Amino acid sequence: MKKRKKLSSFIKGIIITFAIAIAVEGFVLCMPLLGIDVDDTISYVTETIAAAKGFFAQSTSDLSSGEHTLGNGPMEGTGTEQDSSSLDSPVNTGEEYTFDSTVYPYRALLSSEEQAVYNQIYANAVAYNTKIFTLVNELSESELSETINSVFNDHPELFWLNTSYKYGYNKSNAVVQVQLSFGISSDQLDSAKTQFNSVVDSISTAASAYSSDIEKELYIHDAICELTTYNTNADLNQSAYSALVNGSTVCAGYARAFQLICQETGLTCYYLTGTASGGDHAWNIISVDGDFYNVDLTWDDSISESYGSSVYTYFNLTDDDISDDHTRSELGSKLPACTATAMSYTNVYGSTVEKSDIDNNGGQITEGNFTINEPQEPITDWRNEPAPFEDIGAGQTPDMGPDDMAPNDKGPGNMGPDFEGN
Repeated sequence: MKKRKKLSSFIKGIIITFAIAIAVEGFVLCMPLLGIDVDDTISYVTETIAAAKGFFAQSTSDLSSGEHTLGNGPMEGTGTEQDSSSLDSPVNTGEEYTFDSTVYPYRALLSSEEQAVYNQIYANAVAYNTKIFTLVNELSESELSETINSVFNDHPELFWLNTSYKYGYNKSNAVVQVQLSFGISSDQLDSAKTQFNSVVDSISTAASAYSSDIEKELYIHDAICELTTYNTNADLNQSAYSALVNGSTVCAGYARAFQLICQETGLTCYYLTGTASGGDHAWNIISVDGDFYNVDLTWDDSISESYGSSVYTYFNLTDDDISDDHTRSELGSKLPACTATAMSYTNVYGSTVEKSDIDNNGGQITEGNFTINEPQEPITDWRNEPAPFEDIGAGQTPDMGPDDMAPNDKGPGNMGPDFEGN
């Protein structure tokens, strides 16, 4: 009996389906008699279906895991193909922002189409937009990588921006959508900004009290090194926040903290990526009295912690001086060359630990990996009588003196792909 019922139901289903098909076909054949354009109707239905597909693609709160990967810098993206037949209008385009090429050199290296997307990425990072947004211009995947890394390299103040992001590309492999991610939750961001800005203001205010660029630079260098220790497991370690608030970071944190506070003090300073002794690394280029120099706080601080006193082996070096263990990235190679020697540490302040005095165990620059021989002459400290550093509280005022810097409380969050700094 059950088999007969199933067979009967199956036959009924075929009959009903056949009847519907005949009815639809008959209606289509009769449409010209009723004055209805068949082609237009079919086209309309097709467009409606495509629009619906686009709507549902846009309605998703997340871009699915990527088929493509972009990894040409600190910012690394994963991309997936999206149905872009119907895209939302671009949001937070950033058209209101202007950027001085002297302060933000990476943006100046981009095409006009990339610069427009740069502004949009920046604006959406400032707005803490976690949603997918349509780009103002379609870019190739390599152009997107260069653009979003330029935003990261130019703007250390965006400490809440993660180095991982997602993007959507169309059938032509043009990137049409981006989704940013953030290392600090929205409900903690205001508190984090307060702590962060307090330390930035404190150091930049104290540094600004000095009359010369080299003194300002040296104060900022020493303050950050006193605040921070090298730690590959540090939270938010690709951000200036990790160095200035958490007091624990990797090379990216040192370099971005130095870049930001130099900018706040009126010094021209750039973030630079590349390799050092074979590993990914970040350091800075700074302009002192009109000339550019390389400075690497990570390596100076690591050497200092092993030595037990401040050293300046990687303070204001030429490209030739630093090239035996540091190599610029392709993007970094477009920044100004460093050829001057007038403001090297040795020329201004005297002897420090030289490279020849250091055995760094194959370039693994971390605390405890150094054998350092006593230099020929005593290290010349820029303070006559250095005083011990005191703790900074969360509510520290910005009128602190040169001897008032120390690590603050640990902060929340974690970053994406990192430059761990050799």
